[in-house]
Amino acid sequence: MSEISYKAMAINISESTLTKILEYLTDQTSKGDRQAQQLLHLLPNPSSGNLSSNISDFPKRLFAAWQELADLQVGENCWSYPVPFADLAENLGISIQTLIQYLETTPIDNLQLLAGRGENYLIKSQQVGDLAFHSAPKLSKPEKKAAEIIFKVGDRIRVNANRPQYTNQTGIVDQVISVSCRIKLDNGWVAFLPNHCLEKI
Repeated sequence: MSEISYKAMAINISESTLTKILEYLTDQTSKGDRQAQQLLHLLPNPSSGNLSSNISDFPKRLFAAWQELADLQVGENCWSYPVPFADLAENLGISIQTLIQYLETTPIDNLQLLAGRGENYLIKSQQVGDLAFHSAPKLSKPEKKAAEIIFKVGDRIRVNANRPQYTNQTGIVDQVISVSCRIKLDNGWVAFLPNHCLEKI
């Protein structure tokens, strides 16, 4: 249950009800409703308990998700390709509202928010629904520890639990890019995955 406090009043509502409220307010905010936008910032998010613990890792996770989805659409030369929020949220295993919260509170290098062809959301006075990277974001010092795992083309790998949708999938490193790799999985799929999601076998 999530608790909402307003002065002396406190009410308990289920997370599913809170999620529906947040979705409605997000929809109204995308239509320019300023009161909905203010309420959206006052309400807690069902996933907000994880927000602070995951926020330092978010730029890297977002970039890996964008790179994977953009590569599926246009191939390796995917810089600046716009990917919809909905696809990114699904890939990351979070709600669109949580993705928006991260984007509003986390500075990310080389990222551009763009008006989407589908649904758009109000972020920092802009109506946006897609995002694109123009180059890889710079890593903060804590993230550099993940870069110590060095892979080379041809390495056999297994995907660990850091990327649930691919956990225990095996494959071969096809390309190394900064702190991520393009993997040809044994099931025939191709995925861009950050190094911290991979283990050598």
